[in-house]
Amino acid sequence: MQPVKSKILATTLLFFSFLSMPALAEDACTPAKDMVRMVKAFYAADGKYLNIIEPEVQMKFEGINDNPTPDQILYRFENQREYLDVDEDGFLLGIDRLKSSSKSGELCRVMDGKVAQKDESEGTSVNVIFKFPFRQTDGSFDVSDLNEGAKDGSKIMKGVAPGGLGFVVPGLKTIVLRAAEKDGVLPEFEFLQDGKTVSVDPTIFNKDRYFRLKDIKSSKADTLKIKGDYNLEATFKIDPEELAAAEAKRLEENP
Repeated sequence: MQPVKSKILATTLLFFSFLSMPALAEDACTPAKDMVRMVKAFYAADGKYLNIIEPEVQMKFEGINDNPTPDQILYRFENQREYLDVDEDGFLLGIDRLKSSSKSGELCRVMDGKVAQKDESEGTSVNVIFKFPFRQTDGSFDVSDLNEGAKDGSKIMKGVAPGGLGFVVPGLKTIVLRAAEKDGVLPEFEFLQDGKTVSVDPTIFNKDRYFRLKDIKSSKADTLKIKGDYNLEATFKIDPEELAAAEAKRLEENP
């Protein structure tokens, strides 16, 4: 995951107790309630929140302190067993299979076909990535739909937080435009008001273009047109100055 995304999500990740590395490192299994809550929020959401965006969660595992990355993550509760594979890049596959599971279950690391046993020397880190891509693929967006998609994603995020803490979950305040494929051709974009071009300047990080919804509103744009293959997502609030500084540092380190 790109450094800027880690910063954007840092506040959100504090709320997931299942991500506590001491618990994963010390115990063979850990309570699944927070992970199941997250999966239900994204993959069992009310359909009215899914007509504009298609939310997705990714979890990436990595062994630390010279320990291996898990081969699988096991969810178990009573007679239910769900083995979710971890691919060669550390990403958990089939996470949506837990959308109907009980929050009373537990999660266990699996190594070489066996559930990992308690060992204080072991350790696993996990990174969670939230994505809110827009469903529309024809490159023509009403600004009202961009705002509505961001609001829907924000409501889904509130469902991830433990009870009573939804008010502190960051909302989606930004639209990010990327090439469809890594290192692909950058798409062209144009904001319009009543068919005439208006200026909305993006903040750029690693070729991705970040547009704050507040800036789009200020421009009075009513339409976004995109040419070329693209990926358009709603994402969390950004600070343009911080993001620009991160881009300058990135270019300095990787000219």
